[in-house]
Amino acid sequence: MISTKTQAGVQAASALWPTITVAELVAHPGNVRDIEPRADLLDDVKRNGVIEPLYVVSTHGDVPQIIDGFQRLAAAVTAGLETVPVTPRPVVRIDALTPHPKNAREDLDLNAPFVESLRAEGCRIPVKIQRLEGGVLQINDGNRRYFGSKDAGLTHLPYEWDDDDRDAAGQFLDMITTAQHRKSLTVSEMNQAMFSAAEAGAQVGRIAKAAGVRQKDVKTLVKVKSDERLNAAVAGASGYEWTFEHLAAISEFADDPEALAAITEAAAEDDADAGDVDWAIAVERTKRDKRIKAEAHRAELEATGQKIRDAEELSERAMPVWRLRGLSTEEHAECKGLVWVFDDRRGDRYEPYCSAPGLYGHTVPESASGDSGTKTAAQKEAERAARAAVKKGNIDWDAAEAVRRKWITDLIKRRNLPKSTVNALIGHVNEALLSGTWGVSDDLNKDATSQILATFLGLNAQQAKNRTNFSGHAAKDPRRAPQLQFAAIAAVREKCANRSAWRTDDQHAPWTRKPTASWFKVLESLGYPLTPIEQAVADEEPYDPAKKKPRAAIPSGSEPQAEQEAVTAEEAGEPEADEPTSDDDAA
Repeated sequence: MISTKTQAGVQAASALWPTITVAELVAHPGNVRDIEPRADLLDDVKRNGVIEPLYVVSTHGDVPQIIDGFQRLAAAVTAGLETVPVTPRPVVRIDALTPHPKNAREDLDLNAPFVESLRAEGCRIPVKIQRLEGGVLQINDGNRRYFGSKDAGLTHLPYEWDDDDRDAAGQFLDMITTAQHRKSLTVSEMNQAMFSAAEAGAQVGRIAKAAGVRQKDVKTLVKVKSDERLNAAVAGASGYEWTFEHLAAISEFADDPEALAAITEAAAEDDADAGDVDWAIAVERTKRDKRIKAEAHRAELEATGQKIRDAEELSERAMPVWRLRGLSTEEHAECKGLVWVFDDRRGDRYEPYCSAPGLYGHTVPESASGDSGTKTAAQKEAERAARAAVKKGNIDWDAAEAVRRKWITDLIKRRNLPKSTVNALIGHVNEALLSGTWGVSDDLNKDATSQILATFLGLNAQQAKNRTNFSGHAAKDPRRAPQLQFAAIAAVREKCANRSAWRTDDQHAPWTRKPTASWFKVLESLGYPLTPIEQAVADEEPYDPAKKKPRAAIPSGSEPQAEQEAVTAEEAGEPEADEPTSDDDAA
């Protein structure tokens, strides 16, 4: 029997071929020929053993039958070897092949994932070869596999003979037809194949190598596919090609049906792209983070014995403490009317109220002293709807801020920028410094600006404590000077782009909205796809949170993220600390 402890059919220089005992081969009469091994072959076998594998297939009754290798078996018998290497299909040494001199492919695209998959699983598709005059073995189909296998360190390739009478014209026509007949797997098909491989017992490292992806991507895929709710969410938007990043994101919401539904709904929209799903995920993350902060704040209040009330429980006389004249939150802390109410506009905290300001001797603003009891039900409903719209708008604004600042951070840390982008950054910095219209002198050294700048520069909490040391922590490469200078200007603009910028109701602030709109147009010119709420500000239009509007599509080639580096062996094939391995991992 052929040993399967090694990589059957995988022709890698560093891997052993499957082996079979000489006794098992000679026990089958069809494998024994009345031949004398060549002297040079016998000498080589005595010194090195059998290097070239014998082509052996299994016949009825699981009997091993040699197709090619009778001379090598005879030499092994004479040399007294116990086992010989075998292959279940015909292979040829790579160094015996010659690539086609006029291969139609100008770009072989020997990317790292392709080469790594060959190194991990070997070449699975035979190359088509033809014997020319002089004994040259020319590759008529499979030149990309040939060069990729050489880069992967393979020693042999599976092959099949091309028609001997195939003329040159036919060879080129074959290049056309074979290319047209191939169709790559879609993203969803690839994902399903990887999951099926995992179900069939393939380990994460092996799948990652074969597919040319990272191990953590395979783990994410298996987690989503194995979870009934997550898998149903993905299936609900089957027309959308889910990226690993988005699969990882929805796995965060396995216990949040509403969030899963919102993200799936965005992905299921006609012509939905990655930007739409990014936006939906950002909004749901913002909601979740606010909810977590609010729950933590409530727990703190309850631990200290504070009274918590729902807004509907309060009388119309109740008022937030910040509206009371000449009274700070600290001074009101001992008031018997102190209650805490959820701040539904911010969504992440509770704010102090006085349940009856007049009763407890506080001075209320004149605008609040009128009779509010005359409001109709319709007026009260309109107020509730307005508050809900502001709450939703604030969530969208905060979500957009998170997406925008991540994009700016990626732009600043990117290793190589196109010359046009560098010139654009320099132009915006010059405009800010020379025109004096960006508020640099007033806001550059504010604490809030420093906190934003520290994030843009990727500084840790300790490094972010002292602004005077920022330059020492930043990249020293002088070629990145335009990005670092732009980071400082961007921090100023972000500090000033507060929530009031999106409001067009009685809380509108044109002194904030106009410069923020200009800032958004700067980012858009650099390739940033504005979110719906940012687009409304840039277009000087009111923003309706209830009105669905797609996010701007990302222009091709404009992404500021660092270039996608090829998946390395460490990322794909090497096991992570928490991943067990075995000798059978690559079998």
